[in-house]
Amino acid sequence: MKQAAVLPRAATEARGGVRRRSRASDWGARLSHAVLLTGGVLMVLPFVWMVLTSFKPATEIVTTTPRLLPQQPTLSNYAALPEAAPFVRFFFNSMLISGVSTLLVAFGAAAAGFVLAKYPFRFLTVCFVLILATILIPLETYIIPLYLMVNRLQWVNTYPGLIFPFVVMSSGIFFLRQNIMSIPNDLLDAARVDGASEWAIFRQVILPLSVAPLAAISIINWVYTWSMFIWPLIIASRTELFTMEIGLMYFQRQFSVDYGGIMAACVITVLPVLTVFIVFRTRIIEGVATTGIK
Repeated sequence: MKQAAVLPRAATEARGGVRRRSRASDWGARLSHAVLLTGGVLMVLPFVWMVLTSFKPATEIVTTTPRLLPQQPTLSNYAALPEAAPFVRFFFNSMLISGVSTLLVAFGAAAAGFVLAKYPFRFLTVCFVLILATILIPLETYIIPLYLMVNRLQWVNTYPGLIFPFVVMSSGIFFLRQNIMSIPNDLLDAARVDGASEWAIFRQVILPLSVAPLAAISIINWVYTWSMFIWPLIIASRTELFTMEIGLMYFQRQFSVDYGGIMAACVITVLPVLTVFIVFRTRIIEGVATTGIK
């Protein structure tokens, strides 16, 4: 009888422990969601403020009591952009530099990753470690020798000079190598038995199986190149070679700043980046979370 009474009591205590753990996990999930929601609002708020400010007249931007919503919305800030600077040419330059850089980075990262993953050779590890080491070195640390090299090549104030530092992406090589390593060697051997050359294997086997990681690094590189400021500022002194980031300086006056014009230009500058990310965000997640094998 005593043993029969102990069993229901143990079951009741076990259910009580499960309920307590469930309530604790619920509170933990709510706390995590609250923290993430707060962080998301803090990150999105500056972008919302920038967009709304671009529709405000100058009298509503600089006030003692800031307001989020415009009282008298206007498009004058956007209409004045062509008068302030040739932003159409700046937009074209940014698109050209980012597009060419992205194509070169995608092809170079795939080719280098293929070699490092499937062709063992002497000093392979040393080469791979050197490539990884360059990820830790920011552009600003070697920008002077890079400028001297570009100047020696006579690429100052040219499109090749603007694109030159962005033709290689070390992290992209690492990323592609890790994905290509997951492709079975038997698949490549079967292609060789069928008479395929190494170039044909790269073009018909490796690239189709690396679409997701290629898309991910292409989007990341495009966004990075689009937002680059310091290198175009140094290498380009002619207005027709300026990018959108440099074009924002046209709103800096000697004694005043056109905040409405800056906000409108920033919206146009950020819009392509947001569009690319929103459209291809699934590719980024897929490229990071999965390998090249489906």
